[in-house]
Amino acid sequence: PRRYQGSRRRRAPGAAGSFASAGAPTGGVSGGGVGGTAGGSTGVASAGGAMAGGGGQTSAGSSSGGSANGGSASAGPSGLPVPPGAATVPKPSGAGTQITVVHWAGFKAAVSYSFDDDNTSQIQGYSQLNALGVPFTFFMWTGKAEATNAIWKTAYKDGHEIANHTKSHQSAGTADDIQAATTFITQQFGTRPWSLAAPNGAAVYSTLTKGKFFINRGVANGLIGPGDTTDPFTLPTFIPPTGASTATFNTQVDAARSAGKWRTMCIHGFTGDGAAYQPVPLDQFIESVKHTKSTNDMWIGTISNVGAYWLGEKAFNAATTMTSGSDKTWTWKLPDQFPTGHYLRVTVDGGTLKQGGSALTWDPRGYYEIALDAGSVTLSP
Repeated sequence: PRRYQGSRRRRAPGAAGSFASAGAPTGGVSGGGVGGTAGGSTGVASAGGAMAGGGGQTSAGSSSGGSANGGSASAGPSGLPVPPGAATVPKPSGAGTQITVVHWAGFKAAVSYSFDDDNTSQIQGYSQLNALGVPFTFFMWTGKAEATNAIWKTAYKDGHEIANHTKSHQSAGTADDIQAATTFITQQFGTRPWSLAAPNGAAVYSTLTKGKFFINRGVANGLIGPGDTTDPFTLPTFIPPTGASTATFNTQVDAARSAGKWRTMCIHGFTGDGAAYQPVPLDQFIESVKHTKSTNDMWIGTISNVGAYWLGEKAFNAATTMTSGSDKTWTWKLPDQFPTGHYLRVTVDGGTLKQGGSALTWDPRGYYEIALDAGSVTLSP
């Protein structure tokens, strides 16, 4: 089985997105990644996988989830998915004074599909889910017998994210119950979980997860925009009604795409599974994922992957700047429990970007990729 998480394995380059030096797409992405203002919004590569139409993401660090089953690879070290388009953008000439960030790594919007409770129908439908070639997030209720099913190790090796849904699934959560699930995941999969989904959406987890995770997914629906004020410890999600049709899912996806924002979804299981909350038909869900892929301009990534992208943007927004001679340096602080190995895609109005004293390579798709772990980047003329 494939395992891209925590590795540097790469696939052959595929279709690429095209960006002007100001950060706006130039025909490569249909309505694609939108550049922010100088020193402003940004995207961060996640340490796992994503494949959205024309782009697949290999891992760049240590968070759960790698690339699942094909897709275009990054041309640089980040492992970010590559939007469609041509790699024809020349490096901006002249002196540089501004860094502009590309939203959603150049895709128009983002979608994350997550599954709660490790229900039987998820296990039974795994091969069909995995065949879609996109990474999912599985929030594991580790106290259930189904949590020991071998399929979850297969899912991890296939590049899907394994995340925390506590051991006992109690609304009255405790730190011990959260830690028990983390211990289980760490022992079973050799990696720690980076995100948690609050059982029943209980508000207490918004506090309990701080200092342990960098994201807690809630249950209320909503869209998440680049640099917005959405609480990462009550991250919104769409929970489909019982028997939801492909059209129901597509409406949610299309709204996110139109707004240029991120939508997460929470599915508990599929029709016929009596243990699953509000089960949906497997075939209808599969067709809806195919619809998302067919847009060719949406990043389909795990909760932690896209979440890191979004929070990395916010960290860059808050960066301090310092000028020394003709050099300008941006310095940022990442959120607590932020996974390692993440990158930003940025454009400049000229000059050269440097990290660790070394010049970064300009990608002809129209951006630099900068490492968030470095904590700073310098723009030299």
